[in-house]
Amino acid sequence: MERGAGALTFEEIAQVSGVTRGGITYHFPTKQRLLKALVEQDLEQWKRIEDENCPQRCPAEAAELVAFIRAHTAEEPERRRFVTGMMSAVTLDPPILDPARDFERRRLEEVEWTDSALRQHVLRLAAMGLFWADVFDCPELPADVRRRLVDTLEQLALEWTADDETESKTSEET
Repeated sequence: MERGAGALTFEEIAQVSGVTRGGITYHFPTKQRLLKALVEQDLEQWKRIEDENCPQRCPAEAAELVAFIRAHTAEEPERRRFVTGMMSAVTLDPPILDPARDFERRRLEEVEWTDSALRQHVLRLAAMGLFWADVFDCPELPADVRRRLVDTLEQLALEWTADDETESKTSEET
């Protein structure tokens, strides 16, 4: 977190953690494997954040989308530090992000690309854009404007998933 994962060494990990280098390399034989494991753990944490932010009183598809938006737009300084710390390592060794790429690939394989699904994907991309804007402090929106923007994304998530239900019923009736 202090100097970035790209500068991380097994010696430093051993010194800070109190675990021997041999103990670390037994579980993570390479730095790449260690960093991939951190990415996998981060993906699990994202899922927990989504689960914690899932609204209870709306259809499942809408709830999942709202949870995604909330997870990506929540102010989480530790997450931001982790992501910025990993950026240097990922720049030097892109396969470190393979677990995240595989996760997204699996999620997108399940999507039936209706017009509603495309609109929902736009909301996901907007939430991810807010996340990355926060990571880079660019642009820093006034707090009230940012809150209104997130509220708008959540409202559109509810409307656009309802549109999908309407499309489904219409096609079933025809």
